[in-house]
Amino acid sequence: MADTTKPLPSPSVPVVDRLRRWSPEWYPFIKQLLTNIKTQAASLFTIETTIDEINGKWSVSISENGRVTGLVKLDASSSLTTFSVLADKFIVVHPSANNTTIQAFVIGNIAGTPTVGINGNLIVDNTILARHIVANTITADKLNVSSLSAITANVGTVTAGVLRSSDGLMVIDLNNKTIQITT
Repeated sequence: MADTTKPLPSPSVPVVDRLRRWSPEWYPFIKQLLTNIKTQAASLFTIETTIDEINGKWSVSISENGRVTGLVKLDASSSLTTFSVLADKFIVVHPSANNTTIQAFVIGNIAGTPTVGINGNLIVDNTILARHIVANTITADKLNVSSLSAITANVGTVTAGVLRSSDGLMVIDLNNKTIQITT
């Protein structure tokens, strides 16, 4: 720091002499000022004051592998692992095609009912239950399965096939017109 015990030279005292050297009166102050600037530029510092209107501002927190892990309040008062988005549409940009947007899904109300619309193929294993399927929306020509189990339904008229009990003791073969009951 500059020596604050000595008063600054008068403004009428030249800073440099006719040979462009620092004047003896100003040299100690200029030298200390340049040393302070060099020290400040070489060190890191933290801003400890609150910037106006920072309250209520949030940022995303990122893990070391670049994944969004939650939200952080910029005034450092709290953080969350919930990531809430207020938007009409949520659009994803594929990383290998930065100029191509993929509207993965749309969230909104359809006829007053909260709805999620999926754009593209929905692939979910072991999660589709009968209560999730609206009646009369799946027809036989849309099914391609090797087996069905745990069906409870009024199947109407069955025109072909084999009905077999789970223990295999009763078999109704509609194709061969036989009923077999084993005790």
